[in-house]
Amino acid sequence: MQIEIEGTITKVLELRTGTSSRTGNAWQRQDYVIETPGQYPRRCLFTVADGNIAMFNLQVGQRVRVTLSIDAHEYQDRWYNDFRAINVVSADAAQPAQSGPAQQGMPPIGAPLPPPAEPQASGDDNALPWEKQ
Repeated sequence: MQIEIEGTITKVLELRTGTSSRTGNAWQRQDYVIETPGQYPRRCLFTVADGNIAMFNLQVGQRVRVTLSIDAHEYQDRWYNDFRAINVVSADAAQPAQSGPAQQGMPPIGAPLPPPAEPQASGDDNALPWEKQ
């Protein structure tokens, strides 16, 4: 599952490194806190792994739109959520995301409604569309 979140990076946590016990490969991961704008800002902790750390180059105060991959895993009979960044773009350069009804030709939420369509002449003005023949 993926979601997008837009906000400001407020904290960069310490880089963690290690070696996978399963594969023997080295790994890196760095956690970041992003805060959404608005009257009731929300914060989200997410992870950037391996080569993406240098590629995304996230800094405190930077406004970004982050695409997160969400997954959960179990460890010793407890479940943990994992929010991993798979794409990051500058929020100032990002185009508004098109999702939901706007993709299907509907106006965006909050846009003024179009004027009502003119009624079409028919033999029975009170008939429902599927009742007309």
